Amino acid sequence: MKKKRPTIKDIARKLDISVSTVSRALRDAQDINPITKRKVVELADKIGYKKSVLAAGLASKKSFLIGVIIPELTVTFFGTVIMGIDEFLKPLGYDLIIVYSDENENKESDCIDLLIDRQVDGILISLSFNTRKDDHLRRAMEEEIPIVVFDRILPNSVLPIPRVIVDDFDAGYQATTHLINKGYKRIAFITGPTDMHISQERLLGYKTAMERNGRGTSADLIVPTIDLRRSVGTALDKLMVLKERPDAIIAFNDPIAFKLISLLHKRGIKIPDRIAVMGISGDAMGELFYPSLSTINQPAKEMGYIAAGLLQDRINEMKKAKDNGRVFIPMSIIRKLPVQLIEREST
Repeated sequence: MKKKRPTIKDIARKLDISVSTVSRALRDAQDINPITKRKVVELADKIGYKKSVLAAGLASKKSFLIGVIIPELTVTFFGTVIMGIDEFLKPLGYDLIIVYSDENENKESDCIDLLIDRQVDGILISLSFNTRKDDHLRRAMEEEIPIVVFDRILPNSVLPIPRVIVDDFDAGYQATTHLINKGYKRIAFITGPTDMHISQERLLGYKTAMERNGRGTSADLIVPTIDLRRSVGTALDKLMVLKERPDAIIAFNDPIAFKLISLLHKRGIKIPDRIAVMGISGDAMGELFYPSLSTINQPAKEMGYIAAGLLQDRINEMKKAKDNGRVFIPMSIIRKLPVQLIEREST
């Protein structure tokens, strides 16, 4: 027979105090006698009492659930962002519902609907590379669910949503400047999809660095990937058939750089002797490759922590407005985080 779970009524009965006193003691309320509070906490620990999230949610009209939507599950960057999110929200009593869009706008929209149905208290989302509309984000806002977008954003969206991003222009600029300073002459860039905002920003950083250092930008050295996954080999083929091959390649992100290193090894092309490879992400896996990958580090964990903090602020402000009979007014906030060069063997 299943053992009955201890409740605050059990604690109140054993200590001969009221249920409300036990509840306030477990919430660490300031108006409780310290001795009583200590007795409640010690007994709760002894009998194995665990706070009921459902009961707390009913009392506060909160679910204590936060939805997190990421484009891919296998990319280390997003896992590290989630660590930052969890580090901020876990001590506040929140649990995460993590779903992924598989880089598909329609599936991303379905994820929003799923989280609305689960009555989450807020949503953190990094958009898929082909997301072009914000209708699904608007739906969540109409349901009074605060949203914060991180890493990938819709630059033309007018929705008043906080955004946490890295300086993608500087990422492209620093990567290119590093290779120029190392003496490389023909620097290619395998970009992300051409209509993707962070891809445009990194490419602009590349072009600006080339021009400021007296280098022209040749169209044949800029090759986009279509889907961030399966077209890396095709992009490399386009560079390898050039009459003057590149002596360095910047990849849009570290996963593409890892694929490049593998493909160049298979072709017998030594890195960095014949071609240097530069990534952008700061994936810890870069240290394990041979040669180890030079990259531009993005503060992924910090991004998650800051995004979670902004979401918590929005949740609190919305509750405060409701309690005071006011209309909650969402705000557009942009937090841009700095990036950092990590030089390793591949350059």
